[in-house]
Amino acid sequence: MATPPPVTDTLARFVAETNYSTISEKALTNAKMHILDTLGVAIVGVSTDAPRIALEYCKRFGDSQESAIWGTRQRSSSPMAAFANGIAAHAIDYDDWEPFVHAGHPSSMVVGAALSLGESIGASGKDLLKAYVLGIEVLTKISGASPNLQERGFHSTPVLGSIGAAVACASLLKLDAGKIKAALGVAASGCGGIHRQQGSMVKPFHAGNSARNGVEAALLAEKGFTADPAIVEAPRGFCDTFFGKDTCDYDQMIINIGKPYFLEAPGLGLKMHPCSAPQFLAADAALHLNREHKINFAEVAKIEVSIPPERYKRHYHAEVRTGLRGKFAINYVVALGVMDGKLEIATFTDEKVNQPQAQEALGKVSVIVDESIPEPGPYCPVTVEMKNGARFSHTARIAKGDPRNPMTDEEVLQKFRSNAKSVLSQEQAGKLANVVHDFEAVSNVRQVTALLTPL
Repeated sequence: MATPPPVTDTLARFVAETNYSTISEKALTNAKMHILDTLGVAIVGVSTDAPRIALEYCKRFGDSQESAIWGTRQRSSSPMAAFANGIAAHAIDYDDWEPFVHAGHPSSMVVGAALSLGESIGASGKDLLKAYVLGIEVLTKISGASPNLQERGFHSTPVLGSIGAAVACASLLKLDAGKIKAALGVAASGCGGIHRQQGSMVKPFHAGNSARNGVEAALLAEKGFTADPAIVEAPRGFCDTFFGKDTCDYDQMIINIGKPYFLEAPGLGLKMHPCSAPQFLAADAALHLNREHKINFAEVAKIEVSIPPERYKRHYHAEVRTGLRGKFAINYVVALGVMDGKLEIATFTDEKVNQPQAQEALGKVSVIVDESIPEPGPYCPVTVEMKNGARFSHTARIAKGDPRNPMTDEEVLQKFRSNAKSVLSQEQAGKLANVVHDFEAVSNVRQVTALLTPL
């Protein structure tokens, strides 16, 4: 077999040598939008069970005041703040996602790591934006040239997110190429995450652990910690281990990097619904039917949703008794979308799931395995049959929030305001949105994190 190109070295040099001025305006604009969205979902997520436990856990590590834990008055060391912030950002599965190259939910980790470390070192807004863009770029280049990690049982979010978080933090610390390679090496051995953990608190733990991994990897490399200098492409290295031997296209990982930046094209997706991305087409179809036909749920006889076999195995759950499980159950998402005409944070609480009406609605849904639909399900038909025999059908094809069917600027802002109001005043949330909008003008990101602390 031919010797692979120097992927680790090329990526490290790209990160070390990129100047903020060379990043396109569109990539930077989209970066600010995704950072704002991440902060909003972390703020509303911080009061849920997994982040609450993480906050108590952080208290055991001393009284370091380095970095804010967003949406609270609690502070911690930058690695532990990144851990808590990463968990909060992914806790309710409302954070952004990547719909093209199986990279999972990258911003919860890259923003969680970069802003926590950036606060501790007094980074500028431009430094933070560049770090975020580079973190997303490197993790998506690796993912785009590799098989889908989920086929091997790994959760792609933390495995790739650890690499992106380490890149972002290495950029913030202005490490040279040699130390960036070391940071990648450390992060590669800190990666992990089992896909089976969907529907449990371990899924957001994946994001928090990877954000912390990225901070620690960069800080250790800064002090001279060493690692294999070709960890991405080396035999038995990162790619061989996670994706399988000889399965990655190493030339593709480094060709045209940053031309354009992934954040510019094709871009990341934003979530309209606080549930897992594989449910979005079914959700959009169910909500469309409710709006279009003004459905009175008392008159609904049954609901049918058709999905391919693998999606059925992963996303149909005969019994749904927790909000976390509901986020990953296509039958629950369709049932509540048709019944309520909305899918919001309250839809996915234990209280809502166990209401008699919700359980009755769940019982009306038939999930049909349709082998004619290609995997993983590029379209999703939903049909509602009324007690009088009338049938209404709709097939959703590109989810709202996908870069090919994007949310409007106002929809993004409205989502942020709705999330932020759980902790911040309307005035404080407005200031935060304005500061992120003009992130390049921020001299010290502590101006941003100060606005993430309740007054």
